[in-house]
Amino acid sequence: MTEGIRTAESTTIAARVRRRLRSFEPLYLALLGLLAVPSYVFDSLAVLEVFELFFLFFLWPFVSPLLDLVLRRGAGEERAEPTDWLHMGNWREYAAWFLTMPLTFVNPLVLAQDLSQWLGTGVAFVRHRGAFPDPENYDQRVSYRLPFDGTWTVVNGSYDHDYSHSWLPATQRYAYDFVITDADGHTAPTESGSAVDSYYCYDEPILAPADGVVVDVFDTDFESPRGGGLSHPLKRDIRGCYVVIQHASDEYSCLAHLVPGSLTVSPGDRVERGQEVGRCGHSGNSSEPHLHFQLQDHPRFELAAGLPIAFDDADAEWPGARADIDEPRSDGTGDAPDDGRAYLSAGQRVAHVGAADAASSGTREPDAIAAGGDAATERDAGQSRSKTGIDGGIAALQRAAFGTSVGGAVAFVGSIVVARHTVVLLLVAGVALAAGWRLWATVRTDAAERRPGGLGIAIGLGLVAAAVRSTGAGAPLEVGPQSLGGLALLGGFVAYAVLGEYERSRLRESFTASSVRS
Repeated sequence: MTEGIRTAESTTIAARVRRRLRSFEPLYLALLGLLAVPSYVFDSLAVLEVFELFFLFFLWPFVSPLLDLVLRRGAGEERAEPTDWLHMGNWREYAAWFLTMPLTFVNPLVLAQDLSQWLGTGVAFVRHRGAFPDPENYDQRVSYRLPFDGTWTVVNGSYDHDYSHSWLPATQRYAYDFVITDADGHTAPTESGSAVDSYYCYDEPILAPADGVVVDVFDTDFESPRGGGLSHPLKRDIRGCYVVIQHASDEYSCLAHLVPGSLTVSPGDRVERGQEVGRCGHSGNSSEPHLHFQLQDHPRFELAAGLPIAFDDADAEWPGARADIDEPRSDGTGDAPDDGRAYLSAGQRVAHVGAADAASSGTREPDAIAAGGDAATERDAGQSRSKTGIDGGIAALQRAAFGTSVGGAVAFVGSIVVARHTVVLLLVAGVALAAGWRLWATVRTDAAERRPGGLGIAIGLGLVAAAVRSTGAGAPLEVGPQSLGGLALLGGFVAYAVLGEYERSRLRESFTASSVRS
């Protein structure tokens, strides 16, 4: 009897800890690490280096899943949380994930993008005057459907903080991760192995959630042939292959981790609600095939604030425990919205139950996508494409600015472990790789049309390489390579942010003008 009581108490404690951890947000403490940044530039502020310890809190997203797994076993409750009915990983997959994690940290493209997300959260914070959009105060401008047909499962994400995809950085605050599961919560047959094509959702059509104009695509990232916690170590974007669509002023959808080569749209194309834009894949920062979907207020992922989204014509059920949260209303009553839209949360199985969309009756040929629609649509699409000269110039400058940030990350981190001349060699090698990849993509694919920007990354890396070579004793620049790397990282981001805000302004004006013509 005593043992039974002790087990019940242990279960209760473990369950309570799991609930507390949901609302724990240590990444706010990680931001204190930024106070150490001035010490990298000014020797007189070396005392601030003590704040570097707070950077360790950035590891929380990697530690928390393991901690939750331990607590779940200790609790002995099969379905204490909404997602407990899902089987998304075992100790082998977590081990694979952790063993490949260092490769992600040394990937300069991913490192620079991750840092840009955090800096971009500050930009978005200022843009929204200190109050990010939330379900109680944000009224979405467009009606959105689920970006797929059939029944899928929300494995990550919510409008509620406790079950959100990741509350910080703000870019992914209201993002969702979708997979297909069987009735037992498995994302692939139990004995199928980890090959990507064994997962139920792999290569399934991904649809435009609403009418809009494609503003950015990436179709040539690498994809690991296996899931099971593994992602490709040479990924060039944490989103992998993706599509960004503008649906309204300052309202964009991002559909990520698509199959390389599966995208059916290019920048400037008008898409219809329900039209196929790509296939669900495993590219980018992905532990297994899934769709990452989010609504954002900016065309640039790193500078955006995530927007809460309620879907229309969506049927949702709770196979496991129901989350202890209420659907929000704009008036703050906490009751379900009365406009037919549904907010989603992790642990639900969801399906689009509305009438079939005109564009979702099968895959459309690329020529039909480019030419489809009435005369007004064709006219607007043509006008959008006529601006590709300006857009291409902005894209090239943005890529050069991002390349400068990448070079700054290489110089900053590299100078800690290797000599200055080795850092220069690494940067020069990066220039060669970036230029060679661009040449290959131009010859072998239509990536030059799909993702404008030219040799921007190579140019940015080259500028930082030249600057680092000019450092050292007796050199034109007396600042050290580490300090120069930090300045290049921040300077590149500032340029990227300024150009991004200009791009956002142009797209808003273009959308307004298009609406007036319609």
